[in-house]
Amino acid sequence: MAWLSTTGFAFLGLGSEWAPIFAATLAALVAAVTLALNMTAARRDRRRNLYSDAYRATMSWIEMAYRAYHAKPDEDGRFLDAYHKLWEDVRYFQGWLLMESAELGYSFAQFKEAVQVVCEAVIESSWQKRTAETKPLVELPVEPSPDTFRSEQDHFLQDARDQLSPNPWRRAMMRRRVQRRIGAEGGARVSGLPVNAASPRASQTAPL
Repeated sequence: MAWLSTTGFAFLGLGSEWAPIFAATLAALVAAVTLALNMTAARRDRRRNLYSDAYRATMSWIEMAYRAYHAKPDEDGRFLDAYHKLWEDVRYFQGWLLMESAELGYSFAQFKEAVQVVCEAVIESSWQKRTAETKPLVELPVEPSPDTFRSEQDHFLQDARDQLSPNPWRRAMMRRRVQRRIGAEGGARVSGLPVNAASPRASQTAPL
């Protein structure tokens, strides 16, 4: 670089012996900035994967409703294993997102709760009506719509996008927006864990 030449240092009143020191300092500064940018990008990628995995796990409730609808009486084991796994995954993601961001954790909890309420009603009803006969392929009332959980789904996706934004103002706006929701809505309810084959979800009042 021309401004690091001997002439440039003479203009600044510095001797040429400062050139290698200045060059090393500049290289270290560039390396530090590059490392910081790479770490920020890696953190954003990790969070993006976390948020997308949490979303995918929650939306698996829809598939679980269809599986319950088409389940045969002799499929208890396979269905309940998958159902328990779904609950484990969703609870894991709910806790992890709360550690990442109280606001995004709340947004996810509300989204999860809305999907669960819609899907579990269908799962419970379908589970009690299992037959050995093949049922027709129909669309169950568990798809995202204004009548089910579309609003909470949109809220979470928007909040996740804002949380991933490199713009600090956008992240701050997301936190304030969710905090207003918390003040207006209160906390997400805690739901029961499925425990047996007689019903895919045991009563929340049953003793442990």
